[in-house]
Amino acid sequence: MTKNFVGDPRTSASGVRLLGLTAAIALATCAALSPVPARASNLLAPAVGAADSATAGTRIADPHTPSAALFANPAGLTQFETLTHGGSLGIGYGRARIEASEPAGYDDTNQIWTMIPDFGVSVPHGRWRFAIGTYGATGSTFDFGPDPALGIPNFLSETVMLAAPLGVAYQINRQLSIGAQVQPMFGQLRAHFPQGGMNFRYKINGPGVQGMVGMSWRPTDALAFGLGVRTPGRTWMGGSMPVPGAGRQDVDVALQMPTQVFLGTTWRGLEPVTLSASVRFTDSSTLGDSTIKYELTPQANIGFVPDAKDEWKFSAAAEYALHEEWLLRLGFSWASHIVGANGVSPLLFDTDDAKIAVGLGRRFDHWVLDVMAGYAVQAKRTIPRDTALVLPGKYSMGGAVLIIGLTYR
Repeated sequence: MTKNFVGDPRTSASGVRLLGLTAAIALATCAALSPVPARASNLLAPAVGAADSATAGTRIADPHTPSAALFANPAGLTQFETLTHGGSLGIGYGRARIEASEPAGYDDTNQIWTMIPDFGVSVPHGRWRFAIGTYGATGSTFDFGPDPALGIPNFLSETVMLAAPLGVAYQINRQLSIGAQVQPMFGQLRAHFPQGGMNFRYKINGPGVQGMVGMSWRPTDALAFGLGVRTPGRTWMGGSMPVPGAGRQDVDVALQMPTQVFLGTTWRGLEPVTLSASVRFTDSSTLGDSTIKYELTPQANIGFVPDAKDEWKFSAAAEYALHEEWLLRLGFSWASHIVGANGVSPLLFDTDDAKIAVGLGRRFDHWVLDVMAGYAVQAKRTIPRDTALVLPGKYSMGGAVLIIGLTYR
């Protein structure tokens, strides 16, 4: 790929204005979506945008869009030689089910629909790229209804984490690029559950920050490697809840955002086919070290993700150019669960996650329209009585997603 090392002042000037507009859009998106439930099966977001979701998040070396570069590897911004901006909007469906063994007969399903947006812009200036974007970083929603006949109460837990990263990248030469970013975040946790004869009902929220560095290396025109490392971060969420006979008590958590390592490769040695693969490691066990603290009832303190485990995610994808205007994509990914058997409950659980995705891209001069559809294969875990935090039995989940994106290059 030929790289442009000369900045166009006119492009840069319009890009600065667009950066300001994008910043406003990012803030508005965070404000508008802060109370919206996240996807039930995505405790950790797998990818960002229609094109990169269709290729299962494998394009670490050369992401399709600025927001995808900000998500996995800011050095990937250098491939956008001209002013590039765009975003996508998706609809996700999640279905989680609990079939309890004790008490026998409890069987409930949690189903949700949610919006999945992202937006980003990359502005070139010589060998530099400056970018800003917004997307959902992570989230979960669980809402299982009561069964008075069996003595089962309502369980509700909802987490939303939104990010508005600001990134910069530099093209050292035609083979090597580096990038870095700072990622302001906003988090919200809402919960409703009984414990120790007391009804816990609260909503806490607050800001956070995390960083990221990345590198892209192209040893040949056909082969590229990408590395992205998200640094440890923190989100401070706080609020209060009523306590019978004592007024209110403070509820807070200093959430340790986990380190993530993205490593991927793209190969274009078999035209018109592009093959890509990636692996992601998330130090998600740190989510168990973050404690939700209750001022007056410390006996109820618990880890944000009880018995949290690290995540490994493996992905592979292929992209086929039908001709100059059309692109066909197919991706597959598998990720390990991050909630251990001792932490599974109606408030929070997951399964090993296998996803299949297909996508179609259409070029229109400077515009690219991308559409993807994905399916998370229904998976099940059986939690025995001796490890169950609340209810032993079978826990299962799955879902689907449809995303449409538009990018100007």
